[in-house]
Amino acid sequence: MVVDLNTGIGVSVLTDSYKAGADAANKAIKNLGQKKADVLMVFAAPKFKQQKMLDGISSVIKSIPMIGGTTAGEISTKGLSVNSVVVMALNSKDIKFHVGIGRNIGKGEVNAGKALAKSVLKKGSKKNANTLVMLPDGLAGDGLAIIKGVQQILGNDFEIVGGALGDEANFKNTYQYYNGKVYDNVVVGMLISNTGKIKTSTGVMHGWESIGNRFKCTKAKGGVVYKFGDKKALDFYRELLGKDRGKKLPAIGLEYPMGLIDERAKIEGYDYFQIRAPVGIGEKDGSVTFAAAIPEGKEVTLTYSSRSTIINGSKLSAMQAKKTLKGKARLILMFSCVARKLVLGRRTNEEINVVKKVFGKDVPIFGFYTYGEIGPIDKRVPTLRNTRWHNETVVIYVLGE
Repeated sequence: MVVDLNTGIGVSVLTDSYKAGADAANKAIKNLGQKKADVLMVFAAPKFKQQKMLDGISSVIKSIPMIGGTTAGEISTKGLSVNSVVVMALNSKDIKFHVGIGRNIGKGEVNAGKALAKSVLKKGSKKNANTLVMLPDGLAGDGLAIIKGVQQILGNDFEIVGGALGDEANFKNTYQYYNGKVYDNVVVGMLISNTGKIKTSTGVMHGWESIGNRFKCTKAKGGVVYKFGDKKALDFYRELLGKDRGKKLPAIGLEYPMGLIDERAKIEGYDYFQIRAPVGIGEKDGSVTFAAAIPEGKEVTLTYSSRSTIINGSKLSAMQAKKTLKGKARLILMFSCVARKLVLGRRTNEEINVVKKVFGKDVPIFGFYTYGEIGPIDKRVPTLRNTRWHNETVVIYVLGE
């Protein structure tokens, strides 16, 4: 059954903010053909004057519903681009797209997630809803708590994918886009609903491997871990890394993050760990703050990767998504962590190219490098179907038929 889905993607590296937005929008509309855009997704570098850039897009596309934000690197069918604006315009008779917003993450992540879900449902029906693409401010709060807020409205097993918006690894301020305006401290999203013709699939993998024994998180609150086993978390982490590497925490944690062990999860035959990257340390209390929560009592392990294993992780994620789809891919959304980009360096495009190789070069790809990734570990397995928050991972989402 052929699905009516038309995609136009435009990329601009012009330096003037207004002109870059207009240029990317013009290219997207041109590549969409004679169709009128139903919705836009926009990802851009933080260097632009954000509202002027969006005004440039609006000068071309007027009042089309829009979501997006700043990133740590933009992804399109052309590959990785930096200091760029990328615009994707979508048109479909078989799929409906409904955008929404949840405000004030900093005042309550769960409530922001609930507000987003209610916002998209104002314009769309939960009955025909398939997937929520979720894009939170990557610096505003606990992303896992936002997911839980969405799930309170849409259901624990509802498919949620996406990534936390970034700012080129500066970790100072990210911006979100909603209907032509710039925001911060919000989560934006797009509900994808269908008439029964479309299929969706996801793939989730990272490429980090265990290099040590298992141990338990014995004291924690949210993303702050105070003890591993009977030792202070910071002392234990430094002990695992060794004297020289231990001095470089939390930065070196991008290379040596913790992995949450889930005995049930295997992706294409490989053990899967939910990665947790450290983002801060407390010298006084011996704590380590992670990008998302590590629950008390959870078994974890120290992990490490190489460029080759990261690229292989992208291949495995794409293979998982392809096997789950069991049909023809029409659009790929790719959300990959900034830590992967930093480790890969000049080889970053290889992880995008390996996804193209799995699905074929003619399938459009759109996405960005994130501050956290969102998706189910394996939607084929009931116990792994509900959406999780990931770090240093790549999430592949496929619309197909």
